[in-house]
Amino acid sequence: MKIIRGLCRFFVWLCMLFIVAMMLLMVAEVLRRAIFNKAILGSTEWAQVLLCCTMSAFGAAVLTNRMTKVDIVTSRLKPKAQVLLDIVMLLLSAAAIGALAWAQGAYALKVYQQHVFYTNIGLPQWPFVAVFAMSYGVAAIATLAVMIRKIVSAAKGEWEKEVKLGDADPIFAFGKHGMSSWKPNDLPQEKKPE
Repeated sequence: MKIIRGLCRFFVWLCMLFIVAMMLLMVAEVLRRAIFNKAILGSTEWAQVLLCCTMSAFGAAVLTNRMTKVDIVTSRLKPKAQVLLDIVMLLLSAAAIGALAWAQGAYALKVYQQHVFYTNIGLPQWPFVAVFAMSYGVAAIATLAVMIRKIVSAAKGEWEKEVKLGDADPIFAFGKHGMSSWKPNDLPQEKKPE
């Protein structure tokens, strides 16, 4: 799990780097258009590349329980049913994310072999597609790791703890020492109307 957390942190930093680069590019584009009445050549392609690469933090989103989850119905289920449903959904999510990673990896190999370049910026496409594929591969592995943690907790009968924690990885989400004395009741509870 340490390796998965480390890879997810790497992709988070990479994502932040891409976001900063995209913001600086857009500011430079606006200033150049306003001052010189000219666009930066290839700025649209750069923006597309950088925007695509911001998806590299998907694994961290999985580990911090930031995926979209509609629990209107499932929150009314018993903890055991919620955890079992989470395990099934995590398995399906890992399969879908893994399929996307595989397809993007195959596409990265294809554009590498065909020497496909971006038209205006003159860079090869394969490194950016490969980053996307690798980050999704890490996200699929992170999803499987969370699913395995849920299965182990279910085998131990820790249903309540898993329901309160959700799909988050406590070390990645709260830090190494942030949850050292964690108990299931330590998480914020929903306030009930009085």
